[in-house]
Amino acid sequence: MKASRTLIALLAGSTLLSFAYLSLREQSMEVETVPVERGDLELVIRVTGEVINDRQVALTALVDGQVKRVETVLGARVASGQVLAAMDNRAAAASRQRAKAFLRQEDVRRREEQMGYQRLKKLAAKGAVSTEQLEQAKLDWEAASAAWEVAKADLSLADVAQEWQQVRAPFDAIVTAKSTEAGQWVEAGTQLFTLVALDHWEIEAHVDAVDSGRVKIGQSVLIRCDAFPGLAWRSTIRWIGPSVEREKDKRLNTFRVRLELGEDPPPLLLGQQLDLEIAVDRRQGVLRVPFAALQERDDGFEVALIDAGRVRYQGIETGLESDTHVEVKGGLDAGMRVVRLDGESLETGLRVSAGGEP
Repeated sequence: MKASRTLIALLAGSTLLSFAYLSLREQSMEVETVPVERGDLELVIRVTGEVINDRQVALTALVDGQVKRVETVLGARVASGQVLAAMDNRAAAASRQRAKAFLRQEDVRRREEQMGYQRLKKLAAKGAVSTEQLEQAKLDWEAASAAWEVAKADLSLADVAQEWQQVRAPFDAIVTAKSTEAGQWVEAGTQLFTLVALDHWEIEAHVDAVDSGRVKIGQSVLIRCDAFPGLAWRSTIRWIGPSVEREKDKRLNTFRVRLELGEDPPPLLLGQQLDLEIAVDRRQGVLRVPFAALQERDDGFEVALIDAGRVRYQGIETGLESDTHVEVKGGLDAGMRVVRLDGESLETGLRVSAGGEP
């Protein structure tokens, strides 16, 4: 009898434990839910850009000689026509003086020969000189005129040689490289300065070739720069490169895009790196859910719903994707709530409650 009571007690205790275990299993798990709502979506492509200017020039010495003066410094802003460096021009100056004196000499001889020809021409009309004398006088005058033309051209060459003794800026620019000092002996063709124009600065970026079908001229671009934290401004794509460029080391195929510096840009430097967000698509008032609510499956995506206090998965049709949300084109309605999964998977049928609600 005592053994029977003991057995009954053990069975009762086991039943209580099983009931407690089953009750524990059926206890609701609290989960966070998010709404299926309408809003705007924007698909952006993020790339790194650089401030560039194609209008740049390397200035070289035009003649052999010694640099007498350097009249600019690295980073200086220079105006069109401004003298940047001057050579020792004593020989060129002397050559010009000689050419100028020779021109005056030939001009005197030309005018003398002209006057002589005019006198003989009048005398020939009266029969006082022979035809041969008149023709010779004319030839002498023409020869003197030709010599005067040669002397004039020699002076022009001397002027050019004199001008070549100075290196001038061809346009308003910034000096980005300087490789000469006063006293240096240089040969013609030696690079002295590199200039970049003050106007026509722009931004260039390399975009992955797989996005070539999405990027269009006129698309809006949001620009940020680490040098100016908290600041963002906009520009638009104005040019798309005509070909794909291959970067063999990185195994990348890219194409170039260019845009102006934008609306009210900060004081950017040439070569400065920028972060660009190219808005390639935008849709307004679409159904959307955050990526944190999605679970991937073989044929697309699904979300977890709470149906009668238990987890039920629902496949959905998706559309445009932004950084945080995805467009819902089918499978859900506005106002519904889905479980925020955050990459975890919940068992189908699991008893759950939203935010502590039963």
